Amino acid sequence: MSSYSNKIAEMLAIASETDKVEFAHYLANNLEQAGHEVTSPRVREIVAAFDRFAAPIRGGKA
Repeated sequence: MSSYSNKIAEMLAIASETDKVEFAHYLANNLEQAGHEVTSPRVREIVAAFDRFAAPIRGGKA
């Protein structure tokens, strides 16, 4: 995993879908307090953003 540029991307790359969904719900619930509605599509968008953030590996495939 040393080919990642940061630890967050590294951890998201190896996290299970369940872990990412749990983390996405945590973030969404906290964003709700700032006026952002928590919905299933919003949680899926957050998980997709995790995947996009973690995808690039220098010199290899995700």
